[in-house]
Amino acid sequence: MWFEEIELGVKRTIGSHKFTQDEIIAFGKKYDPQPFHVDPVAAKRSSYGGIIASGWHTVAIWMRLMIEFQKSLGPEAWRGGVSPGFEDLRWIKPVRPGMTLTYSTETIEKIDLKSRPELGLIKSRNEARDAHGMLYMSFVGKGFIPRKPAGEAS
Repeated sequence: MWFEEIELGVKRTIGSHKFTQDEIIAFGKKYDPQPFHVDPVAAKRSSYGGIIASGWHTVAIWMRLMIEFQKSLGPEAWRGGVSPGFEDLRWIKPVRPGMTLTYSTETIEKIDLKSRPELGLIKSRNEARDAHGMLYMSFVGKGFIPRKPAGEAS
């Protein structure tokens, strides 16, 4: 998909993920070894009252699901991938073992790049919600998308 073909306001579900206690602890031990991510006894004594997933874990799941979603569209459907970063990352509610979160993405802005006319920049609102629609994680992602080459048919 070329920059010119991306529509604003289109929200897509990219996938769901069920968090298990074993997975939460394994991720925590490797990347975010705070007691409430890795030790059930210490987590029970924490302000969370039990094990919770690292916020970085919830974002890492978004990344995996986004790549799988892009691959499912086929090589010609998605040309993006390179990102200059993100904005406004928020971990709104703690993610607990047994929870399933559904992740979505919605293009909210398209920016022409004068310094790189072969590319455009898109901004997308990315969210993770539970089965009741409660928001658990959100951020605004940015991605460079190739523009349609001059002379290519629409």
